[in-house]
Amino acid sequence: MWMLIRANALGSVTEPERGTRTLAACPDTAERGDPWRWTVSLDADQAGVDVSVDEDYIAAEVTDFTDGHTGLLHRLGGHQLVVAGLAGEALVAAENGPWERWLKPGDAFIVEGEEDETLRLSLAAAQSKVSVVSLAPKRAHALRWVP
Repeated sequence: MWMLIRANALGSVTEPERGTRTLAACPDTAERGDPWRWTVSLDADQAGVDVSVDEDYIAAEVTDFTDGHTGLLHRLGGHQLVVAGLAGEALVAAENGPWERWLKPGDAFIVEGEEDETLRLSLAAAQSKVSVVSLAPKRAHALRWVP
């Protein structure tokens, strides 16, 4: 499953005391009824992401890409990737598939599924920056995003 969240979708979900704005969360509202597992927020200076996870269930790793980087992202089955646009533009595409999505600052792209997957990430210019958050299950067989 792939889901693109445009920059203003969760823009009202902020933590003023920390100066952050939520890009993606699981679940994204308390009304969903599912227990909270993770939140990816734009940090106070908007130069990177702030990641909070329920450490009993999820391990997280953040990798930043800059300077016109082009390369592959590998996601293991059952894991999730959150690709967050921070500056400029970036293209996220299936390595050998028909879909692609452009990310702009504040956009988040969530990828999950049962099968291993390879994505191509291409930053449009030297001024572009993207953070990729890898979320791995500690207990469950597979992580599911509750949008």
